[in-house]
Amino acid sequence: MYPLAHLAASLTLNEASRGDRVSAAAGALAPDLIDKTLGWVLGVTPSGRFAAHSLMGAGVLTLAVASLGGPRRGASFGASCLCHLAADLFGGGHVPWLMPFKRYRYSEPRWSLGFTRGTLGLELAGLLLLARLAARWAAKGKS
Repeated sequence: MYPLAHLAASLTLNEASRGDRVSAAAGALAPDLIDKTLGWVLGVTPSGRFAAHSLMGAGVLTLAVASLGGPRRGASFGASCLCHLAADLFGGGHVPWLMPFKRYRYSEPRWSLGFTRGTLGLELAGLLLLARLAARWAAKGKS
């Protein structure tokens, strides 16, 4: 899970579409919070990328957010959730797009964060982009 990179990508996308920031942040983190908790912490799924990392999982979560918070929040959440799934493909990552309609093999070890220079660079870029977005939002608030 590279939360800063997921947040930065999703909030940048959200900023361009003038969506809801809180819903976008939730959509950026929801797949990992759900699947990594179920797989790595509770051990009830075989992987940290499971049902919430599928198109069906993203759709169900998005419908729940839209029904509770309205279409604008649902759209921000859904776009960020899909952005998260696409970002997980970085560096040859695996996403079970068609679960539960297709079976997937899981060989990912629990708690394998897999930090490399590239992923640390990605997190640093995410941190810098988040700082830039925060400064922009602060400047807008003062106007």
